[in-house]
Amino acid sequence: MSKWEKVKLVDIAFINMGQSPSSDTYNTIGDGIPFYQGNADFGELYPNARVYCSSPLRIANTNDILLSVRAPIGEINIAKENCCIGRGLCSLTVRSNCYLKYLFYILIKEKSELNRMGTGSTFKAISKQKLMNLSILLPPIDVQRKIAETLDIVSELLKYRKRYYNELDYLVKSRFVEMFGDPVVNTKGWGIKTVIDECECMVPGRDKPKHFTGDIPWITIDDLVVNGITVNSKKGLGLTQEEIAEVKRKIVPVGSVVMSCVGNLGICSIAGKELIINQQLHSFQCGRNVNKYFLMHYLGYRTDYMNKHASSTTVLYMNKGVCNSIPLILPPLSLQNQFADFVQQVDKQKFEVQKAITKTEELLDSLMQKYFD
Repeated sequence: MSKWEKVKLVDIAFINMGQSPSSDTYNTIGDGIPFYQGNADFGELYPNARVYCSSPLRIANTNDILLSVRAPIGEINIAKENCCIGRGLCSLTVRSNCYLKYLFYILIKEKSELNRMGTGSTFKAISKQKLMNLSILLPPIDVQRKIAETLDIVSELLKYRKRYYNELDYLVKSRFVEMFGDPVVNTKGWGIKTVIDECECMVPGRDKPKHFTGDIPWITIDDLVVNGITVNSKKGLGLTQEEIAEVKRKIVPVGSVVMSCVGNLGICSIAGKELIINQQLHSFQCGRNVNKYFLMHYLGYRTDYMNKHASSTTVLYMNKGVCNSIPLILPPLSLQNQFADFVQQVDKQKFEVQKAITKTEELLDSLMQKYFD
């Protein structure tokens, strides 16, 4: 690849820095053209218009690359129509010596470099001058096209596999409602108790361990496999029995349902091995009338109750009383067990799909390195 020349971004694209128009020109009724302020509007490939602008100051053209230039820097989309861009974005109009999708992919590869170039104390931003001087590897146009077409094929395969994975999640949700009805309004008229009526609970203390030298995983919200089985700390943190005793924690048993009680409430998972949970989590040990898979999925539907009864300072917080008081419908255990069997069969499919996703991501990364390094 060293035989290919390196050029500056300004040599292959016209750079148009965004400028936000007056707020009184914004609207949601479709008056004017789509207005994008930052990467929050970005979709999978093309942006999604939520706001329009009747008097735009800076316009990106159809098929321009849209690049976020304020934190988070480096998010990228392609404009599917003329649009107004605010100061969080810039647009890149490729010149005749550059193939659009080639530049699209190489900017994805250069995301870390773009972030490194950003400056600012409150939040980082990247200037037009620095963008202009970004170094880009530029093979002949026919080679650019072939590279982009190859990466398109792998990217589409990755998108397909991720969509299939998400559809398996929707399948489980549909099956839940089919079997148990709407759990919030209890459309099937099941008996109702509270979670603590049918489960034991385990609440962690506030003391955080000073050392992590053991193999009993220390689990936070970020470690939870949502509606799945959690077995590891993503950071590899674990405690010894002595370290557990120092902070007066109890080990959460295998099969417990672990639930977030701070911030984003109701994120649930099942403990696949003995765990230690931090103070942002709560755990339930199911009694004889409740299946753990049923409870895990049910709790995800009851964020209405959680959000209503949680305390709010800087973030939402559910204390032990609120967690334990969550209403719980009680379908027959045999029906819950049928649902659990269904979930486990779907989980097997998800496991295989996830392996395929990982392999496809690795292939895409290796191709990006081969072409652009």
